[in-house]
Amino acid sequence: MMDIPGYEGTIRHLKSEQRSVFRNSDRVSDRSAKHNRIPHNRTPQASSLASNVYSRLPRELRNRIYTFCIQGPYDNEVIVRRTAYGSTHRFAHLIREPCGQHAYQWVEDPITSYLDVKRLGHEVAREMLECYYWLRTFKFAHHELCLLGPFLKSDNFGLGMLPAQYARRLQVQIRPLDFTFLLGEQRLFEEKRCCKAIETLAAIQTARTEVAIEIDLAQGSLDEADYDRFSSNAAQFMRRMARLIEELREKGMRIRVGKTGA
Repeated sequence: MMDIPGYEGTIRHLKSEQRSVFRNSDRVSDRSAKHNRIPHNRTPQASSLASNVYSRLPRELRNRIYTFCIQGPYDNEVIVRRTAYGSTHRFAHLIREPCGQHAYQWVEDPITSYLDVKRLGHEVAREMLECYYWLRTFKFAHHELCLLGPFLKSDNFGLGMLPAQYARRLQVQIRPLDFTFLLGEQRLFEEKRCCKAIETLAAIQTARTEVAIEIDLAQGSLDEADYDRFSSNAAQFMRRMARLIEELREKGMRIRVGKTGA
């Protein structure tokens, strides 16, 4: 390893900081009291550490440090959801956190609270956010597809960086059978809205982004008779979706389609 002044001390300090961040976020359902105690008295320390990282280390080593800090405690998947009214950010970034030997819970990603100019400085905050978009897989459930376009086009952290420019992995869920029991006009409206959400993938500005579209064919509450009755509508909708996906592929997008629940 390169003998760079301050590198070993920086790594040790970052490990301590990361453990502290996740200790203070391990009970998100009751975290208001904990999180109110975390950041304010740490800002000068974090800012000084970030300044040392940026001024003393080359970008390659800085990226390794950012990667170490950003790696999730369970995996690197993020579910994108709406935030509560009055929240600082427009979207919630939920990650899995272990809460027992064979259990986990979805919690707000604690790393997002550190992607801030006041904490890290402008340069380090931007570099760390860039790595965050590189490493995470951003997932959109079927009922949240309306968030896909706004997420791609929003500067959610106020750093002038859009997910459409930096995100590397997206996962989108489509449940065609969810529309089948709706009345004609309402079903067509929902199908059109779903197609428009997929069309927003055209906003992606990098050829490195991989999009996984998961077609969930689970019947849910439909019995066999209803399934036979409505499956033709679902098939027609999926043909429209297939044409749309093919058009996006022809524009150079990297899209992989998979099926579950069949």
